Amino acid sequence: MQLTRTFVALTLAALSGLFAAATAFALPQYAGREGRACDNCHVSPNHWENPKTADRKCSLSCQTCHVDPAGGGMRTVTGRFYGRATLPMIATSPRPTADWDRNFPGLGRRDRATSYNDKIPHGPSAFEAARAYNDSIRDAWAWGTPAGESRHAPFQGRYGDLRADPVLRFGFDARFATLISEGTLMFPMQFDVGTAFHPVHHMTLYANVGARGRVSGYSDAIDDSHTPYFREVFLMTHEWPYQAYVKAGRFVPSYGLRLDDHTNRIRRDFELDGALVDARVTGVEAGFAPNYPFVNASYFKSSSKYEEPDPWDIFDVDESWGMALNAGYRELGWSAGASAITRRRPLDEGGDSDTYGVYGVLNPWYYRRGLPITLQCEVDYGSFQRASGNDANRLVTYAELDWLLWNGFNLLAAFDFSDPDREVANDHSTRYQFGGQVTPYPGFTFDGRVRALDVATPEGDGVDLILQLHVWF
Repeated sequence: MQLTRTFVALTLAALSGLFAAATAFALPQYAGREGRACDNCHVSPNHWENPKTADRKCSLSCQTCHVDPAGGGMRTVTGRFYGRATLPMIATSPRPTADWDRNFPGLGRRDRATSYNDKIPHGPSAFEAARAYNDSIRDAWAWGTPAGESRHAPFQGRYGDLRADPVLRFGFDARFATLISEGTLMFPMQFDVGTAFHPVHHMTLYANVGARGRVSGYSDAIDDSHTPYFREVFLMTHEWPYQAYVKAGRFVPSYGLRLDDHTNRIRRDFELDGALVDARVTGVEAGFAPNYPFVNASYFKSSSKYEEPDPWDIFDVDESWGMALNAGYRELGWSAGASAITRRRPLDEGGDSDTYGVYGVLNPWYYRRGLPITLQCEVDYGSFQRASGNDANRLVTYAELDWLLWNGFNLLAAFDFSDPDREVANDHSTRYQFGGQVTPYPGFTFDGRVRALDVATPEGDGVDLILQLHVWF
């Protein structure tokens, strides 16, 4: 069995290098800031005929850029275009016109994908014209065209030479980290290989297989009995009016801001840590995201809080049930949302819990071109059962300020506060973060942050530096 697990992990590593496609964890500030310009996400339309609301695919919801409507994991063609055109220092798809002169000093207009004149590329002006753009596809990492036809699917020509709606795609997402504190630790933080199979319109089978990172090193990550495992696997019907969908399988419930930092307390304190097997549930989720409201609702079963579920058996669940609701409104310059999640299970499996949260994003950049900052925040309050069976409450808050100094160069300041039990004195803590991300070229992001932990008891205080290399295709 040990040899089998090692062989599977090494095979996944080899496959990931061969079948690289777009994938990444969700970053809410991307959605929050990109409503300022349509060509962040696709090439400029030429005399575009604005469709009725039911047919529109423009949205600042997670499902615009990710195959999983809850966010995270493999990207859609919209997310791929954004990752090539807007996100990096050097673009490989046409740069948005609003960003033509925002390059790093000395870098200049180096990408050859952008004409930097009035001959910028255009997509089809209407759905019926999209077929004429099939010959323009130059996409090495997406294959085939689904059977049938749907005007609610992404259609060819709006995303440059990328294949808009492929039958098959593979994805790869890895993070390698170095933590410097009292000593220096180098370890794998994430390693995912995803597959999306979309043989006919309105139906997709998605599977994301991942390995869990270990601060103790690479060998421990491979030897982990729950590595690799199904992070997500579900069957989804989608491409319906108002961007409606229904999915069934294993997933993380949609709740609040889905940050890429799995250690953040708005995720970890409420069993939503994307790095953990036991954050996954098995159930059904439905939602929609027209311009501009959104709703995601789910019903699920889960395993015991104290036991890791089978890595491959998505039906390995215990005597529990839960529901989650995530809803709000995402405008071009701001967004606001509210979430709730409830879990009902025996005390020896984790007990009952109820969590409620509100969150929002403000994008001054939309209103003033010279102010490229984004502010996002979330407040969560929840109840849970102690081991004794008594009820208790917890409070968690998070805020982050991002400043996109140049294309591909983002600075940030953030803090999160956690009071895990409101009735227990001196158990609260606050963590401050300062740093940023640099994306020199599509598929490579460097992240560095200084983190300072301030706890109620001074002996728990500490400062560290964490460096990450994020490779995504």
